[in-house]
Amino acid sequence: MREFGEEQTIFDDMDVLNPNKGYRPRELPEREMELDELHSALRPATLGSTPLNVFVYGPTGQGKTAAINLKTHQLQSFADDKGIDVTVVNVKCKGLDKSYHLLTHLVKELRGPGAELPKGHQKKALFEMVTTEIRRIGGTIILVLDEIDAIGDDDYVLYELPRLELEDVRLSIIGITNDLQFRENLNADVRSSLGEDEIEFSPYDANQLRAILARRAAKGLTDTDFVDEAAEDSRPTVATNGIDGTVLVSGVLESDVIPLAAAYAAADSGDARQAIKLLFRACRLADDAGEQFVTEQHVRDARDYIERRAVERGIDSLPTHAKIALMAVTYYTVRDDAKWIETNKLYDYHKQICSRYGVESLSDRRYREKLNNLSHSNILKKKTTGRGQGKGVTNRYSLAVGIETAIENLPNSDDRLAGGADVIRDMA
Repeated sequence: MREFGEEQTIFDDMDVLNPNKGYRPRELPEREMELDELHSALRPATLGSTPLNVFVYGPTGQGKTAAINLKTHQLQSFADDKGIDVTVVNVKCKGLDKSYHLLTHLVKELRGPGAELPKGHQKKALFEMVTTEIRRIGGTIILVLDEIDAIGDDDYVLYELPRLELEDVRLSIIGITNDLQFRENLNADVRSSLGEDEIEFSPYDANQLRAILARRAAKGLTDTDFVDEAAEDSRPTVATNGIDGTVLVSGVLESDVIPLAAAYAAADSGDARQAIKLLFRACRLADDAGEQFVTEQHVRDARDYIERRAVERGIDSLPTHAKIALMAVTYYTVRDDAKWIETNKLYDYHKQICSRYGVESLSDRRYREKLNNLSHSNILKKKTTGRGQGKGVTNRYSLAVGIETAIENLPNSDDRLAGGADVIRDMA
């Protein structure tokens, strides 16, 4: 048995590399354009006017929340120094599937530390509570609603909040979503008032992900630093895209580690959070084994581990209709060797399976929500393409996990969907 305190470690600060610990970077050079747009929308607060309402959208892991945190903290610091009355209120909307639930959390956050969720009130009464708290706080108030798409088609609160006009209050709303379809489906009045400014965060490419990982590695690992490109250093160069002509050198990372982790994440939709998670797991594998260097093989092993664990946990806990959605993507992937499958085709499979196994089918809209939830869970990947001006968008899905992993975790003999799963296994 290992004893604490006797082991060497390659980590200097594990929290920097752990994507679940809330590390907040002080710079986002890959998002300068988006930060400039946010700055422009928030700047009126420094001039005694109302900041613009902003709708921020883009896939998971593209720095949306980090960018907004960075700019709102910058604004708050400036306002505090200058004596400007600015309050930023953050609400995480994940799991809040109705306007009612969002309103209860808004009341709690507006009331501040120690406040409890209000219970037993009607929706309009809750909105009056929100209004009362906003009036009490006064000044410029910025409400940041993260993962706003969680409320689905119940857009009561999104309609009412932007229209709230109170004396001595300048209210701004920033809505963040991973779901482009949610934005498209919003009521036209809601979209126009909520999205005075719209800012899109496109997926990171491999070069940008390498730069992000390099900065994290420099802060989180021992013997890992940015040095001038012309400097002599015995340590190998592990990233060449530093800032101001610097390169990252490391005595604990082999040269292929960061490029490989970035390449994997870029291929999986450019998710920076996944890239950081992959590097962190690779470093943990090496560190736990007492090895001096993190290697390319550690990255490959980390990817396999993360994928396997995510699927096992995710699929085991899926409700019935989400399992059917995953079965649909797996079915067409196996049968047709399809890379991307359109939502309409997947919905047809859903209706067939529900009819065959006695499951009540979902509406088209609810089924799309199930697919979208699977993409948020990194079990599926989602690609949205336009159909032309004024013709909306088309969503396509593919497996975000290996086909073997998906098949292994299909419903088994104790599940009423086992028959459909067996058909897929027989085809594979």
